[in-house]
Formats: sequence, C-alpha cells, structure tokens
Amino acid sequence: MDNHPDEISDIESYSKKTTYTAEEKQIIMARLNEERLIHQRAEEELQGKKRSFTEEEKKKILAKLNEKRLSAQKREEIKKKRLHNKKRYTIGNKAFYKFTNMEREYYIEIEDCDKITNRPSIVTLYYKSVSEYEVKKKDVLIKTEIYSDKFFVSYDIHRVYFKGYSLEDEK
Repeated sequence: MDNHPDEISDIESYSKKTTYTAEEKQIIMARLNEERLIHQRAEEELQGKKRSFTEEEKKKILAKLNEKRLSAQKREEIKKKRLHNKKRYTIGNKAFYKFTNMEREYYIEIEDCDKITNRPSIVTLYYKSVSEYEVKKKDVLIKTEIYSDKFFVSYDIHRVYFKGYSLEDEK
C-alpha cells in the first residue's frame, strides 16, 4: 500500500465515521493486514526465525514505529494538559481539584485523577452540602478520551451518558 499524503488524510477521516463504503473497507483492511504482517514478522524474528527486510519493509516498520511514538507522545501531552496548572483545594487532610460548569461544585481527589483511563470506572466525587462544613460523596462513572483534555462524567451509573468537564484552572 503506497503512503500518499492524500491517502493518509483519508484514513484519518475514516476514524470519524461509523459506516464505510466498499473502497474505504478495502483500504482499512489493507492497512490492518499490513500491521498484522509487521507484527507477525517481528514475532518470527523473536522466535529465532531470522529474516532480512527489504528497504521498503524497513521504511514501513520505521514509519509504524514513528506513528506509535507520536501517538503516545500526543496522549501524554493531552494527559499533562488535563492536569497541569489546575487549582488545588484542601478539604480536611486531602487534596482535590474542582470541576467547572457542573450542576454543583464537585471535587475529585488528585490521586484519583491519575487512575482514570479511557475505560469508564466508578469514582467518588465530593461536594459541600448546605452547611459548608459537611462534605458529601457521589459515585459517578468517569473516563477520558484520547482526543480531549476533559474528563467525561456520567452522573447515573445505570443510564450511561457522558458529558465532558474540565478542571478549574489556576488563576
């Protein structure tokens, strides 16, 4: 499969779709087959079946490795942006971040932020009751997305509907 710049941009636009044409399916399947072959050759080499690669195969492998490196780097940048320079609150002896634009002033423990992934998980959020001294808890589903610096929260654990929220920035 040739890596023409216009073909790469087409592949990137495919990830935003839910239905595909026959031509798009062929391109996607060719790309997946290419990745499978690269992994298969790498496994064969690890098992002792040495094999020499052509220059074209070397370029493809290096391009794939570079693509993976860039993807990991982008994920790390977004994760850093998600938590960098955010206002910290101390309630009792625990440190919290505060969500903005939520129905209440919800707080999340700083330690919990590191545990959140793109897979939904139950996390406890805290909020102040009518009396400012009493703190209550609410369990919610929360996850992150690779493309966004927001946390996606679903208030109801049984009826899952995620909405994106950011943490309060340092002033």
